[in-house]
Amino acid sequence: MRMQFDAEDEDAYFARRDQLGEQFAQWLNTHDVPGDPNDAGLLMDWKWSYADGRLDRWTVPDVHEFLFEWCPRKLSASPADCADIPLSVAGFVEFLAHTGMLGPGSAAPSAIRRHCESNVAAFVREMGNPANFGMAKSLFGSMGGLEPDADESLEGMATLLRQLPELPPGAVGEALAHLAGDETEPPPIGPVRLPSDADRLAAVRAAPVMRQLRDLAGYCASPGRTLTSKGNLRLADARHLVDALGTGDAPSGVEKLRSAEDLPELSRLVDLAVDAGAVRRHRGKLVAVARFAALDECAAHEKVVVAAVGAGLSGPRRTFLFPVFGQLHGIVDEAAVGLLAQLLRAGGTGLERDVIGLMMADLVGGALPGLPDFMAAPLIGLADGHVERFVDLGVLTVEGATAEACDDCGRPHQRGGRVALTAAGVPVTIELLRQVGVEVIVRPEPATADAAAIADLAGVLDEDEFRRDVAEWFAAQRDGATAGRSLAAEFTGEDRDTLTALAGIGALDDIAPDRSVDALRPHLGGPHDGVVLHFLMGKQAIDPATVDPVRYTSGLVDVLAAALDVAGPSEVAAHFGDGTPDVAIGILEEVWRLDHPRVPDVLEALGSGHRVKAVAKAARKVLMKHRSRQSAALRSSRAHG
Repeated sequence: MRMQFDAEDEDAYFARRDQLGEQFAQWLNTHDVPGDPNDAGLLMDWKWSYADGRLDRWTVPDVHEFLFEWCPRKLSASPADCADIPLSVAGFVEFLAHTGMLGPGSAAPSAIRRHCESNVAAFVREMGNPANFGMAKSLFGSMGGLEPDADESLEGMATLLRQLPELPPGAVGEALAHLAGDETEPPPIGPVRLPSDADRLAAVRAAPVMRQLRDLAGYCASPGRTLTSKGNLRLADARHLVDALGTGDAPSGVEKLRSAEDLPELSRLVDLAVDAGAVRRHRGKLVAVARFAALDECAAHEKVVVAAVGAGLSGPRRTFLFPVFGQLHGIVDEAAVGLLAQLLRAGGTGLERDVIGLMMADLVGGALPGLPDFMAAPLIGLADGHVERFVDLGVLTVEGATAEACDDCGRPHQRGGRVALTAAGVPVTIELLRQVGVEVIVRPEPATADAAAIADLAGVLDEDEFRRDVAEWFAAQRDGATAGRSLAAEFTGEDRDTLTALAGIGALDDIAPDRSVDALRPHLGGPHDGVVLHFLMGKQAIDPATVDPVRYTSGLVDVLAAALDVAGPSEVAAHFGDGTPDVAIGILEEVWRLDHPRVPDVLEALGSGHRVKAVAKAARKVLMKHRSRQSAALRSSRAHG
């Protein structure tokens, strides 16, 4: 079977490639190995067009050249869509070996797979690095082909240009709402535990930008620094500040500098200082603002970060197709808050830096449906710049990154690593998210919280965490009896749902069993009478003979409905009918007569899930009776209406 082709063997090559692609697809299905035959087609096309034409010989250098030299330069596809390509390559080599088509001189399939799997993140990063793009890919990166389709890409560019001016306010905010799912409203984040004041202050003091702003304000102390007629710093002041602040714009004593505007990092810092209120332009001078200097450090930091995000974090716009990418900067800057939201969700573990770029592409793609694929790579590059800005602002930290020199500016840039919010970044992110309408649930410190704040956590934290917080709160109270009454009142309040009441009562009884009965007894007859009643009966604190059967049954429905909401029909069945089937059926005869809104839900769950067939059958039967009575009541109401 022929596996080697020269450039002139075009027809024979394509016939063989298609045959191998079909066989590979069948092999993938049969062996349940991840891979895509289309990716294998790309690999074979590269081997025929750019390498030795040997489809049966594959080495680690071959695979590396395809993944890290040819694909980033030639393949026009979103990095988000490329992560599986290395796995397809590994699978294709394994397929050749398994079918006896892997020729002499090839590497072991295990070595190929090891190389591919260990380089997925690096491959995705290189696919999104504009420095790797060939001219055709930079201009017209097409959607999924080997060669660019100019007509299709130009049409996509035209669509993009039409969309940008029409982008409604908040469109990226809506994309943020959907990034974590298909919700119609921004999903709440949390509960989030705020860092200690000491940790937050330490993070603020470690932020490079805050040091730079303090030094800039000190340099501009009254009477201030004289500005040029255009409102820029004089060259002597600019040269001094480049060195003093460490902006990295230019070496000391640069001779060809014509204006401070030619120092982009210093200009950005001065603009940020003005936006945040640290300095101001006044009567031809740049002057420090005393009101800003009087702020406490954490408040000043929050003001600076909010100003930076509002002004935009995107770096110098030295991109090809400048008008398009220039307009995109504004959208990307708005999406920066979306990146912070995802990091807040991730908690202290943070996210891989490579994932941040893909999230940016998703956010902007959600705000601009139909965004051409070739825009994904610049978006990922801008997201990486956002990470660096947030690090300078003391909002983010990156662990495990490596420094690489930038081809554009020559300055070292951090690559890879894991990104997380700092202790200063958490509260600032919460404020930014609240400004765009995203709810953030703050998890209070139990020892200093009030009973209402603890009750707010029921149903938000998992059961073990909730009980730990309740226990820590209870232990911090001076009087156990008063603490028990406070918690009971909060858990059974009118504004609390049944799940909160159940979770709270269970936690209180678990932590302070000697206090729970006395604390809950006053709430009989209250908004959660049924739940309290069943709890007290279970503790043998109430004589069942003294309880109205209708009241008991209504309370039982409350408890069963909560079990249904939390765990589904099986949990309802597990909580119902601990006695004989006759007892359970007798209770059902009482349940269906209630005017309780959850009766249909409970009966349906018992009818479908109770382990005793007679009980399940009885539940279905009385459900029909209940619905029949409801229908009759509705007809009567309409007749008299």
